[in-house]
Amino acid sequence: MRKIRWGRLIMTILAALVVIGAGVGFYLYRSVSPHAVTVNVLKKNPPAFHNRITILLLGNALSIINNKDQTNPYVRDRTDTMMLISVNPTTYQASVLSIPRDSLVYIPHVGYTKINEANYFGGPKLAVKLVEKTLHVPVDYYMETTMYNFAKIINSIGGLTVDVTKPMNYGGYGNPLDIHLKPGVQHLNGYQVLMYVRFRQEQLGDISRIQQQQYIIKLILKKVLTPGQIFKLPAVITQLSHDIVYTNLSLKQEIALGLMAAKVNQSAIRFATLPGQPQQRVDPYMHQTLDYWILNKRLMHLMVDEIVLEKPLTAADRQNVHITVRSGTGSLAAADQLAAWLKARGFTVNGVIWANNHNHVQNQILDFTGDKYLVARLQQALGPAGSTQVVESPYHDYPGLDMVITVGSDFHLNTAARP
Repeated sequence: MRKIRWGRLIMTILAALVVIGAGVGFYLYRSVSPHAVTVNVLKKNPPAFHNRITILLLGNALSIINNKDQTNPYVRDRTDTMMLISVNPTTYQASVLSIPRDSLVYIPHVGYTKINEANYFGGPKLAVKLVEKTLHVPVDYYMETTMYNFAKIINSIGGLTVDVTKPMNYGGYGNPLDIHLKPGVQHLNGYQVLMYVRFRQEQLGDISRIQQQQYIIKLILKKVLTPGQIFKLPAVITQLSHDIVYTNLSLKQEIALGLMAAKVNQSAIRFATLPGQPQQRVDPYMHQTLDYWILNKRLMHLMVDEIVLEKPLTAADRQNVHITVRSGTGSLAAADQLAAWLKARGFTVNGVIWANNHNHVQNQILDFTGDKYLVARLQQALGPAGSTQVVESPYHDYPGLDMVITVGSDFHLNTAARP
């Protein structure tokens, strides 16, 4: 039996719609349950959220035997995807924190194993408990899905125009697991988008798939919010409603979530991935050597504060970010200036060194933190738009180093920036 990771695409679409909710509340109110949710019911007991809410999205894999789907959606399985969505009903700020499925955690009566095993041993409630224990943040709600009709969902919004940055090839031809995509900007249908989201035959493995997920979320947001696509949302939501297997959200809460999230500014959504390092260990349940993701606990508090809780970085958060500054020009003056500026704002600067060459034009940020929001602010501090290139890698290949900033000739420090 082979597992095909179709849960990823439904999770991507669901996360996008949970984050923005455009038209969701209206559609649920008018179409899904007109008898259960009436105007009078809403007036007497309006379904509103008054405090920040967190929603854990769990996406299961599907089972393929002899090229046929054999999945029972109500049989507990390992979660292929885990995302923690946070929405603030006061500021309408939303965030998406991806939790690598291979993250090493302790499961009672099982041992140290992958966090995606939690759903298998104890369902979504155990998955919620482990996320809460790992991140030290409450999880209010959960939604568990599996994937059917994946192509119809993407096709219902007319497909997506995707920039495939490299050839993506896996397997042969004729099997649902096969992947074949050519590089370049191209319009993909539902099945092709699935290929893109599933592909991980590269150095970053599952982490690269998380980055691809976040990219697809942004494309979906952009697509469904255009005037010509809004009318298609009911068909999309109808498909999604069949794929929500377990949730502790009531219908009223789903309506409230849609109405609230419709006000979220999609360009301000904060995306991040829990950083860490790969490691191989013998699994206590499978009794074989598997790949694990060892979370960077030093940066985990930064992720929770800034991404999930929308708090300003504390002095401890900043001190925990270790940065090396490199000079990509013929002088160390600009690199020293940046290092002093970073130190004055509480960051730990490991040192100022020369880059591999001295003819850099663009500045560059090599980021290991996974915090896209922090990186974007630093990018703005280094110069005008387009002057700084960002290279992301949640892999912490160098212990004690979270970011490398290379100063190029385009460097122009914005001293008023607040990273």
